[in-house]
Amino acid sequence: MAGKQLTLPRAVRTQRKPSYRDWILGGSLLAGMILAASVTESRAQVTAYAGGSPSNIVLSIPVTASVGGRCGFAPGAAPSGSKDVGEVNNAFTADFPFTLQCTVPFRAAVISANGGLLASGVTPATGYTNLAPYLVDLNLVGDSGVGTASATCDTGDLKTTSGATCGFKGPASASQGLRLNGSSYDVGGSYVRVHRAAYAGAQILAAANTYSDSLTVTLSVSP
Repeated sequence: MAGKQLTLPRAVRTQRKPSYRDWILGGSLLAGMILAASVTESRAQVTAYAGGSPSNIVLSIPVTASVGGRCGFAPGAAPSGSKDVGEVNNAFTADFPFTLQCTVPFRAAVISANGGLLASGVTPATGYTNLAPYLVDLNLVGDSGVGTASATCDTGDLKTTSGATCGFKGPASASQGLRLNGSSYDVGGSYVRVHRAAYAGAQILAAANTYSDSLTVTLSVSP
């Protein structure tokens, strides 16, 4: 080996000054490595390690929701009860208060089962009748600033089979019934009132032990 010189191939030992293209290629590779490192680092930030740092992750999850309107009677405060009006020929009046829990505008409506006080077990002779009509007032009281709504109908117009129209003939719907343009939540003052002056109909009321009727109040939201 003495006297011999180890030589490298020309292509290896020839060194040239890096060209502008080499700097561009090298710069691109470097930029790519930085980008990869940046992505890797970004992913590492969403991993929590026990006893490490960070020890927890805070996730921001936007949640949106809406509350729909509802309407009903307050618990234990629906219109109910009964009233003995005494002699059917005489005048009478009776109130049935109720409390609402309605968060939006709504309608209330009333249905009369018989269309008046009916003696169902009696077949009246000519010139007599077994049906004594009366009036129904419906009064709705809203929250502060909403006001009230009220109307009166004859029971003959409140029977479901009646062809007559009445502003609050039931059942209630979004378009049928007495409308209160606002909410009414746990506010007192709403009522159903039944009343009549002394009977003055053309036909005589037939003798009977019982004249009766049943009223049903229904509610519906009315946007």
